[in-house]
Amino acid sequence: MKFKKIVIVEPVLLNEPSKKELKNYCQELVSFDVPTLDQKKILERIQDADCILVSSRTVISKEVIYSCRNLKHVMLCCSYYGKEFCKVDIDALEDKNITYSYLSGHGDHGVLEFTISSVIQLLHGFSGKRWKNEILDLSNLKVGILGLGNLGSKVASLFSFFDADIYYYSRTRKKNLEEQLNITYLELEELLSTVDILSINVNRDVCLIGGSRLKQFGNGKIIVNTSIGKCYEFASLKEWLQNKDNYYICDKATIDSDLEEILDYENIIYSKDISGDTKQCYDRASEQILKRIQEVLSK
Repeated sequence: MKFKKIVIVEPVLLNEPSKKELKNYCQELVSFDVPTLDQKKILERIQDADCILVSSRTVISKEVIYSCRNLKHVMLCCSYYGKEFCKVDIDALEDKNITYSYLSGHGDHGVLEFTISSVIQLLHGFSGKRWKNEILDLSNLKVGILGLGNLGSKVASLFSFFDADIYYYSRTRKKNLEEQLNITYLELEELLSTVDILSINVNRDVCLIGGSRLKQFGNGKIIVNTSIGKCYEFASLKEWLQNKDNYYICDKATIDSDLEEILDYENIIYSKDISGDTKQCYDRASEQILKRIQEVLSK
């Protein structure tokens, strides 16, 4: 069984060999190289497709979905954090019995390496900036993890390897992981007042460090943010960074337009690249995309 027409709506995490292989699963494959938010143009691209591939940036409204009579499956070539965070109208897909699938863990390796390497460089002063006057390693430092999902649990395990004391806050307490990873659950306010280093690994646009919480966190601290979207309140973060003993580490995936105003602060460590966007990330994503398409066709 094959799809009649697969449309790659805009550039996605699909390498060239996998794009060629994708042709084996459809009678016609059409790929667009220019992203667009224009819903009229989106409809023109996908209106006769029965399967489409979209990126994390692709917006597809319910009006567009209801206008696509042939659409049977949507491949979200990105992580999925829930329908409230997805730019494709999931309620409309479900209403029309259009199936969808998504990726998981494809960019985790790069994010983990960025997180741990950035903190270690700051502790030692390897890149010219040093957190304290003394050179430090991670042992016995108190590290807080916000969000203990797949990525957050890997971050906790990595810091634990270096003998840091690990604490976490998550909407759902993960008692099964506490003994396994040797980590301690704290309510958010207590965690913020306890830890020295905070790693933010929450869902897209979940804001947990706004308002008075950065004051609770205090000064002489480090934040590593690898969460997509706006998980901070800009005014509070800008105020917190006025203290030069505080450091904020982030990459391109976490930047909103307002944060560009303060990226030249000496106590911001910023990567202009997306830390998870490695060659191997593309390879893992490509493998998952083909596997998901095969699974749909086999049903």
